[in-house]
This record gives sequence, structure tokens and C-alpha cells, in this order.
Amino acid sequence: NLACMEMLDKANTETFGIPAPNKVPLLVEKGPFVVVTGHDLLDLEALLQQTEGKGVNVYTHGEMLPAHGYPELRKYKHLKGNFGTAWQNQRDEFDGIPAPVVYTTNCLMRPKDSYSDRIFAAGPVDYPGIKQVGKDRDFSEVIAKAIELGGYDEDVQLTGINDGKHMVTGYSAGTILSVADRVVERSEKRR
Repeated sequence: NLACMEMLDKANTETFGIPAPNKVPLLVEKGPFVVVTGHDLLDLEALLQQTEGKGVNVYTHGEMLPAHGYPELRKYKHLKGNFGTAWQNQRDEFDGIPAPVVYTTNCLMRPKDSYSDRIFAAGPVDYPGIKQVGKDRDFSEVIAKAIELGGYDEDVQLTGINDGKHMVTGYSAGTILSVADRVVERSEKRR
């Protein structure tokens, strides 16, 4: 398990850079948007590349929150923030939103009718009646759906855990180890 986690970390950091702490807003700006949930950073990057310059913002959800720590993903200015909280809240949080949701490698709970027509799956995620993005990572149908739905008419402030208006992510092993000498020094002073 540890060897697998090390390989995943290496793949992510070699591709997207060393994560750094980042304050992530829970504000959804007016206009078209897409919510991406799951773990697959390559799917997120493909979506960001394909939405660039199209007036469609992208928000993470659940396990995709750590994407905001990676410098190569943060360079996309339309990666705006995080939508909602944890994966198990998706049925309530996606209820009636005016945007498509892309599920990558994560748990998909039986969708409610209020949003089942705007779900897209990438990778191994599947559910009866859900459209697949495909192995070529062509998100054109997702983008068209976001533009068609139009998003919110005005900015919407969501709240996270404990009614917060932002979340913080990016405290990777590399970030922690980069300040380890200071932590050790301060703890020695307290003895």
C-alpha cells in the first residue's frame, strides 16, 4: 500500500508540481460552470485545457479538492474553487444545480432526477443512463451542456464544514518536509 501511494504521489508531483498550501474559495461565480469530482487529475487537466477561453469555470468537489494545491493546475485561472463538501453529500449538493457534473475515479451515488441528465462519467465510473466522456477525454459535450445550462444568474456563496467560506489544501509530504527543520527547531526550544 505504501509503495503504491509513493508511486501515485510521484506521478502527480512529476506531472503537476509539488503541491503548496492554497486557500480555495467556496464561491461559485455567475455564468456557466462544470463541477468535477473524484481523483483523476489528468481528466481535470484535460477539461481545463478544453474550457480555457470559453467562459466556462471549473470547480472541484469532494476528493478533487487537492487539485488546487498543484501549481500546474492552479495556472488555469478558470479553476475557480470548490463546490460543496465530501463525496457522500453529492445527492444533496448536486440537487438541481445549473451545471454538468463530471465523475472521475470515485464513488457515484444513485443520482436524483434533478441532475441525472447532466452527469458525465470519465474513466471507470459508470451508472445506467450516464454519458461517458470516453478514453480520448473529449469534453466537448460537457462544455456544450455547461453553456446551455448557463450556470447561476449571480454569484452564489456556498458554505463548507463549519459554515466556512473557503477550504485549505496543498499540505503534501513535500510541503511538510520543506519546513521540517523549523518544526524541529521550535520543538527543541520548547523543551
